[in-house]
Amino acid sequence: MLGDMNINELVNRDYVCSCGKVHRADIDVMDLSRDSFENAVEYVGSKKPAMVTVICDENTYKIAAGRFGAMLKNEGIETEIHIIKGRNGLHVAPDDAHIGEVFARISGKADLYIAVGSGVVNDITRIVSHRAGKQYIVFGTAPSMDGYASITSSLILNNIKESIHGQCPVGIFGQPEILRNAPFEMLTAGFGDVIGKYNAIREWKFGRDLMNEHYCPEIVDLVEKAVNKSVKSADGLRNREEAAVMSVMEALILAGMAMGLYGNTRPASGAEHHIVHYWDVDFISRGVEHELHGNSVGIGTMIICKFFDIVRDELPVETEVIDSMEIKRVLKTAGCKTTPQEAGITRDLLKRSIIHGHTMSSKFTVLKYLSEQNPALLESAAEKICSIYYD
Repeated sequence: MLGDMNINELVNRDYVCSCGKVHRADIDVMDLSRDSFENAVEYVGSKKPAMVTVICDENTYKIAAGRFGAMLKNEGIETEIHIIKGRNGLHVAPDDAHIGEVFARISGKADLYIAVGSGVVNDITRIVSHRAGKQYIVFGTAPSMDGYASITSSLILNNIKESIHGQCPVGIFGQPEILRNAPFEMLTAGFGDVIGKYNAIREWKFGRDLMNEHYCPEIVDLVEKAVNKSVKSADGLRNREEAAVMSVMEALILAGMAMGLYGNTRPASGAEHHIVHYWDVDFISRGVEHELHGNSVGIGTMIICKFFDIVRDELPVETEVIDSMEIKRVLKTAGCKTTPQEAGITRDLLKRSIIHGHTMSSKFTVLKYLSEQNPALLESAAEKICSIYYD
């Protein structure tokens, strides 16, 4: 069973699954050890590149990219480093301006690309390397999102957030000390993203039962075991305990691998992500900084759990019950935000996101179903959710 394999047993192999598919994760190496810097340099050397391009931001250059670049140069590997800088006092975003600048400023001569960072840097490097027809590796600096092993990049194009097909990294590296000392809001973002998998799996089962959608119980088992391990570490995460931080990082990588193994994002996102994408698009359209994705996903998961409680009796098939109060307790234990107000979400935006969140993806979810079959119930349930939080 996939769920019985450790993270390193899943890489670079074909797996003939009981679901009828052959799954494959095109990743050569996974290294989250204390020797990850040295091991990453050794791995890069084994690829015998004439030149590598390291992509980072100003923070991750100080944390890891500067050191990594120096180590590569000491091994005689020609190395260029491109530091992505924020604009107008805002953080770096995976938008067309920043992506275009990377394309314009790098030499384009690299045989291998190296992302040193987390979500934004990884998403940009994935798409740049993919368009260049070259492989890339990632040195993760924060357990903040599930995209490390993903095949898609979440990009902002013309003020719209889109998932763009790219490629898996051939290597994923990270050092426990760096990951443990990431900004706390990035630790909680990773935890929130992990919690969202509970609803993602529920909605996959909903699609299986109602729409006869293909379903892989082995990938579900893999994701659920990783999530449950992280949840048990919630208290340790608040205290930055290494074991807790690493369990979150591994769960995030496994969730990304699950998407790669299955070939799409079904194992890792559902309506909880779609309402958050709606929030993101709203903030982006107004040029306003918004909460880290995973922190919003934790809140979104609670909201969708409450939504299921309201509409469950009107659905044509039975659905799994996920206790929203337990989700709230676990999030609080880990130090995460738990209300839409904490994420800057107004009553009007929350209601619109529930009613129109299904437009963020073609994926079948409870929001998609009700928008097509019972829009009146969708709207009344959205109003009830808003009353819970704002009235």
